[in-house]
Amino acid sequence: MKKRRKPNQWLIFSSLAFQIALIMWASIRLGQYLDQKFQSSENQFGLLFSSLGLVVILWTIYKQSKRFWN
Repeated sequence: MKKRRKPNQWLIFSSLAFQIALIMWASIRLGQYLDQKFQSSENQFGLLFSSLGLVVILWTIYKQSKRFWN
């Protein structure tokens, strides 16, 4: 039987910074695009999508850390 190797914790979390940056960048850009398209002066879409991006980031961190601790 093969032993199941536990991945290195640095490898698990090394890509997390890039994932966070990509998620935030994409959500903010989408919000800005929709604000320009619908001419929203109060940046409603920007705030909405940046908030959703934060929720997705927290969920991503939770899933990766859960996989690490199990």
